[in-house]
Amino acid sequence: MPTSDEIERLMKEAPSIDGRHLWNSEQEVCEFIGALVAMIKPKRALEIGVFEGETSLEIIKNMPQDSFFAGIDIGDFRTSKWKANKGCVADFVKGSSTDISTYIDFTDKFDFIFVDSMHYWNHILPEWKIVEKWIANGGVIAYHDTHHIEDVARLMDYIGNFGYNIIKLQTPGNRGLTIITKA
Repeated sequence: MPTSDEIERLMKEAPSIDGRHLWNSEQEVCEFIGALVAMIKPKRALEIGVFEGETSLEIIKNMPQDSFFAGIDIGDFRTSKWKANKGCVADFVKGSSTDISTYIDFTDKFDFIFVDSMHYWNHILPEWKIVEKWIANGGVIAYHDTHHIEDVARLMDYIGNFGYNIIKLQTPGNRGLTIITKA
């Protein structure tokens, strides 16, 4: 698994497509996640793997009144700082998604979790076990990059063995988005 210095180097080396960094979710995925949040109206949402914060802004924009959003990333790479929208409190936490102390200030489970962090098996499996603890009953989890990255696709198969409903969606460039709910 790369160190934070290696991640920063990789981030700078990754190409941009149409003026957008390759590590950002596709624009269509950002819009879809925003629409999903508008439909399910979570009172608490969490994003793991914020990067530049494009998807975060869509989530925050579509959160209901009196809601809470938290975003986690190992570094603060956001291109714009978040502002509350319609009474949605937005918080950024700099920390590792696999370190339980990152979550210490959270007081309740989340109704919606979007995960788009590191894509290595030895990271995403322990991260999943934390995500699974933080999702509320009836909550929705969305994972990005579930088609073209072998370890993430493998995690989706693994999760499917434990009573979760899995809906795999195709995205531009065959990157994939998977929606997960508890059966």
